[in-house]
Order: sequence, then C-alpha cells, then structure tokens
Amino acid sequence: MIWKALACDYDGTLASEDRIGAEALAALAQARAAGLRLILVTGRTFFELLRVCEPIDLFDAVVAENGGVLYFPALGVLRDQAPPPPPRLLAELDARGIPFQVGRVIVGTWRPEEARVRAALRDLGVQMELVYNRAAVMLLPPGVSKGGGVREAIRALGLAHHDVLALGDAENDLDFFEACGWTACPVNAVPELKDRADWIFPGEDGTGVARAIAGPLLGGLLPVARSPRHRLAIGWVAETAEPVEIPERGVNVLIQGDPFSGKSWLAGVLIERLLARRYAVCVVDPEGDYRVLAPLPGVSWAEVRNLPAWDHALERFDHDPAACVILDLSTLEQGDKSALLAAGIGLIRERRRRAGLPHWVVLDEAHYWLGEGGLSDAALGLGDKGHCLVTYCANRLRPSVLDAVDVLLLARTAAASQLECLRAVLARLPADPADLAAVLPHLPLGEFLLLRTEPAGARTRTFVAAPRMTSHVRHLRKYADGRLPEARRFFFRAPDGRLVATAASLGEFLQGVGIVGDDVLVFHAGRGDFSRWLLEVFAERELGRHLAKLEGRFRRREITDLRGALERLITGAVKRASETRRTLRRSG
Repeated sequence: MIWKALACDYDGTLASEDRIGAEALAALAQARAAGLRLILVTGRTFFELLRVCEPIDLFDAVVAENGGVLYFPALGVLRDQAPPPPPRLLAELDARGIPFQVGRVIVGTWRPEEARVRAALRDLGVQMELVYNRAAVMLLPPGVSKGGGVREAIRALGLAHHDVLALGDAENDLDFFEACGWTACPVNAVPELKDRADWIFPGEDGTGVARAIAGPLLGGLLPVARSPRHRLAIGWVAETAEPVEIPERGVNVLIQGDPFSGKSWLAGVLIERLLARRYAVCVVDPEGDYRVLAPLPGVSWAEVRNLPAWDHALERFDHDPAACVILDLSTLEQGDKSALLAAGIGLIRERRRRAGLPHWVVLDEAHYWLGEGGLSDAALGLGDKGHCLVTYCANRLRPSVLDAVDVLLLARTAAASQLECLRAVLARLPADPADLAAVLPHLPLGEFLLLRTEPAGARTRTFVAAPRMTSHVRHLRKYADGRLPEARRFFFRAPDGRLVATAASLGEFLQGVGIVGDDVLVFHAGRGDFSRWLLEVFAERELGRHLAKLEGRFRRREITDLRGALERLITGAVKRASETRRTLRRSG
C-alpha cells in the first residue's frame, strides 16, 4: 500500500446525519491499525464539529471551517489560519435578517441567501470569498480553503502529499482533492468531484466509504499503476509526437542497454521528471555517474564510504519529502560497495515502511548486486514497488528480480544472451509483443523501446527520450572510447563552415585535434568551442576552466603550439582522473 494517510471529509463522506456510524468508525480503526494517519476535513465550524464528532481524538489532524482552523488532538494544539469574521459584517447580516452560523474564522449560511449576502459584502466593502457545499454557502477570508488547510496538516505530520488519499463528496472538496496525491469519492458525490476522482466507490455516505476503506483500500486492490492521472512523460513517439508515459507509482522499472547506449541518459530523464513532480528519490550510484544532478533544486549528493554516512544522507528526507538524495559509492572497492549496499538498503526500506520515503529507489549497475547470491529479495523489497534498476547485463539478474519488473525501458542491446533474457521476461505474455532481435540491436542512440509486462499494457512503443536539464556525466576515462549521440558530438569545421571531421567520443576528439588543419583549430579556439563542448557534454568544470584559459591565452598570442597544448591538457586530465580513481580505491 502506497498511502500513509487518509484525508476524509465529514458530512456526506464519513458522517451520515451528523454522526460517524459504527461501520465507519470500525473502518477508521482498521486504517489506524494498518499504520495510516487520519486527517478529518470539514466545512463545519470547530465548535459544531466538537459537538457532533465525539471520536475526534481518533484523528491525527483536523482541518475545520473549510481550512480556516487546524486542530491536532494528540497535542491539544488549535491554530486559526485567518482572522475572525469582522463584527460589523455579522451585525449587518443580523440586521438584514440573514440566518447564519459563525465559527472562529468562517460564516455559514444557505444558498437562497447568496444574493443578499453579496449585497451586504458590497455595501460594507468587506472582502470575503463564497464557497459552496451542496445547499450551504460559506464566507471565508481570501485565500482560505480546504486545500490550504490540508496542505498545512500534511506538512505538520511530516508527510508527502503523494502519500495521502483524499475522500470527499461535495464542491468544496475540489480544492482539497488538489492538495492530495490520490482521490476517491462515493457514487453519490457531485459530478465535478467524480470527474476528478481516481476511484468512485459504490454506496453512499459513511457506509459506502467505510466499506471502501475496509475492502479495496486496505486490501491493496485499487489499481494504482493504471490511474490515468498519475502518468510520467519520459519521451515521445518520433513519427507522431505522441507522448510516451509510464505510471508514477506502483511499478518497478528495468532500464537495460549496452554500454554507451543511452540507458544512463534515460535514467536521468526519469529522475528529473520525478523531481519535477515532487517525488522523493534515492539514487544508489556505484560509479559516480549521477553527481551531475547535484545542482538541481532539491538534490543532495553525498560521497558515502560507511553506513553512518549513508544514514546521515538519508536524513534529508526528514526535512524535505520531495528531495533527491544521491549516494555516491564510487571511491569504494567492489566488495566494500556490496557490503555497504546490503546494509544501506535496509535503512532505505525502514524509512519507506515508516514514512513512505523515498518514493523511488534508483539502483545503478544492478547486475552486480541482484544476481544469484546477491542482495536477497526480502532485503530489497521489490514488492514495495518504486524501484528503477539500471543495467547492461539483464541476464545476470536472478529470475525473481526479473519477475518483479513491470515496465521495461530498453536501449540498444546487441548481445544474444541479453536478447534471450529479455525474451524470457516477456514470455509471461500471451504473445511476444516485439521481435527484440529485429529491433534492439539497431536502435539509434537516443531511442528506446517501452514494454509493459502485464498483458493489458503490452503495447510496444519505440520512443525518443525527453530532454534533460542536466547532461549525463561519466568519468572522463569512460568516455575516452564510448560513443556519444549525434547531437552531442564535436564537429570540426573549417572557417568557411565546411565539415572536416566528427568526434563521437573523447578519444576521437583527441584524434581530431591531431589531424585537422591549423586553420580549423584556430577557428574553434577563437570562438571558445573546445571548452564549451567539454562543459556541456561532460560537465567537467575543472577541465573546462583550464581549457577556456588555454583558449584565452592562445587568442592573446601567448601560445604558439595550440595543437600540442590541447593534446597535453586533455590527455593529462584523463590520465590524472584515472590515477586518482585507483588511488582512492586502494586507500579504501
């Protein structure tokens, strides 16, 4: 179950004829026993709510007066979210014979009185917003709403809105629905709310909602991964520009592809899109490939060499339920990585069980950790969903791991052993949805194949990945021979614009520097093209800075051998990076 809290409207949802019935109370008790927090949400005045809702202490938070009042029963804390109604407004309503009920913040009346209420507000020059709730109309200070109150309650309880399921029935619940990640209503809800709900339950009022909570909700029977509202766009079909989407929750994803096929680029796309939707993400990064994400808002990067450092990095989720935490293990030896990961995954699972965070765990180089004899299924918790496994060796993942995959995002894959493994994954379908051997070895860089392992979603989609805010960074040594997508290559051109050579890797770039004419080098150095390319493609700030200085010195005629200077600078940087990496590994 992905939810950590239920936010429930009172009248028409939990309560029938003012009171919460025995069946609804029993369902709420079951929800509490299952570890769910409970938030009561109502337009009633706080004093009236205390009179009719005897089990108010059952709730962790109460949002009353349509968001104007917050109450935390366990703490005895009462917070008004706005000033009380102006006394002159109450006097005017009374003078005009308009029936009303006043709370700490709200003024309530009936729809037939709307015209007279508006006239009174206009004549007094008082600004109040009118909110409708079936036959009732409520006057509230500007900016006060159920949604605003629920957001404050969610924050106070340390929850993420993605983990809260809203239950309501009337017009004033629309804003409240927007504050929660998931929404449901009984079949007798107003049409506007049913149009916005993820699920519509049979039955009416407290009885219908009680049966929904005790049945499909707590029983894990709601089809979370099929909700049309919770889709994440990761690219588009090149021929039609049709967006390609995957479920935001309730699935495990496998990203498979040959080295330098673009799989890590696609993993970055997924992470960035999840961040944009304010999901909490933890990236376990064995090779230091994801540090480039660190400048993004909400992202923290930590070099992790022991369990206390891992645990300390995860504390970020305590303060920001929409954070991304990158755990960089690249300075450890392989055996040390395995041991730390086995212990660290346990910390992640405990946090997910307790607080629901992180929503997603991205595990790179998954074949090292999830093969036979690796991290056990019980320790990893693939049944919790929300895992993204990135690998170039799917055939080294044990069968139980592959069986837990719901969505496959496949980059170019040529090895027969990998193709055979992927066919076996798809063998559970009534028919093989794609001739993988005919498609995967020939996928261009930047294109991918999407497959769903459940029959209802087995449509094959070839798509182009969405753009990223950050460039994928690899260790410079890795890119010496790895090939870049065409759009990210360096094009050596003569001053007249004629294409002389193309570099699809750092190694080819060095070769190009060695063979192109002096006029080509002078042309690019004069424009700062070399340093710009290094920064944009590899995000190597240190090397880019030195290269920019070299270009500046050349433009000032302080360097005469431009070719030699470029070769020495780049070759030396790659060599030093490789030596530093080896030294860190030896030092443990």
